[in-house]
Amino acid sequence: MAQFPLLDSQSGSRITINEFLKDPLLIRELVLRMTSQGFIADALLRNAGPNQSGVVKYRESSPIYANTDAQTRAEFAEVPIAETSEGEPRMALVEERALAIVVSDEMRRRMSIDPVNRQLIRVRNTMFRSWDRTFFDMIFDHPGVQHLAVSQPWSSETTTARTDILEAIDMVERAAPDGIADAEFDFEPDTLVIGTSSRTDLMGNEKFNQVYQGDIASENLLYTGKLPRQILGLDVVVSRRVRAGKAIVLQRNIAGFRSDEVPLDVTPLYRDEPRKMSRADVQRATAMGLDQPKAIVVLDGVSA
Repeated sequence: MAQFPLLDSQSGSRITINEFLKDPLLIRELVLRMTSQGFIADALLRNAGPNQSGVVKYRESSPIYANTDAQTRAEFAEVPIAETSEGEPRMALVEERALAIVVSDEMRRRMSIDPVNRQLIRVRNTMFRSWDRTFFDMIFDHPGVQHLAVSQPWSSETTTARTDILEAIDMVERAAPDGIADAEFDFEPDTLVIGTSSRTDLMGNEKFNQVYQGDIASENLLYTGKLPRQILGLDVVVSRRVRAGKAIVLQRNIAGFRSDEVPLDVTPLYRDEPRKMSRADVQRATAMGLDQPKAIVVLDGVSA
C-alpha cells in the first residue's frame, strides 16, 4: 500500500476524501502509524501477553528468594525443601477505551479533508492522554508504591535534585519483602520519569548544571537546550501527564505489566447509512497492574 504522508490542517494533505472511501483500510493504517510507540505504559510496563477473560489475576510483591538460605547437606541426608512465600493475590480489570473517526456525506460532497485530518490528530492525542492518565493514576494512587519527600523544589537555587534521585535509587535497590528476614528484591532502577515543568526546572537550574564544566562544558543543559538521555544512569522519560510536583524512579518491565484483551486496533471504514456517514472505530481494551510496586519510588514536592 502506498505511504501517504499525513499533514496538519494548516499545511493541507495529499490524501483526498475519495481515497479514504475507496480504501477502507487507509484510516486504519494512518492511525496505527500515528500511534506507534506513543503510549508510555507500553514503554515502561512489560507485555504479559493477551487475555480473554476481562481480568488478570496476579500476586503482588512475591519474593524472588526462598524464605531460608540454602543448607549444608551431610552425606545421605535428605535435601531440604525450599520454603517459599507468595505475594498477596490481586486482580487487574480490563478497561476498554474507544473513539470513532467519521467521514460524512457532506465531507465527501464538499471534498473537505481538513475535518478528517483534525479528527485523526485529536483521536490520537486523546487516546494517548486517556491511557497515560490511567497509567500514572495507577502509580500515584497505589498504596504499595514507595514515596520520598524531597527537601526542596528542583527549581530552588540550592536544589538537591541529584541527591534526591540518588536517594530514590537507593530506596528501590534496598526494597525487600515484608516480614521475611534476610530477603531482598534485587531491583535495579533504570528509568526516571518527570513532567515537563520538572524538565524546565532542571534545565534552568544553575546548581544542577554545575557538573558540566571543563571538558564536558559542551554538555551543559543551557547550551544543548535539552536534557541528557540519562541522568545518574537512569533513562529520562518526560511526560506532560505526570502529576504536578512529582517524579518517578523505577525499574521498567519489572514494576508492572499490561495485558491486552484488544490491542490498539482500528476497524476498516464502514458505512453508517442512518447517519449518512462512514466511520472507523479506534479501540483498545487493556488491563494494567503493578505486581512489584516497591520497584517504584515517587518523589513528592519536586516543584513548588
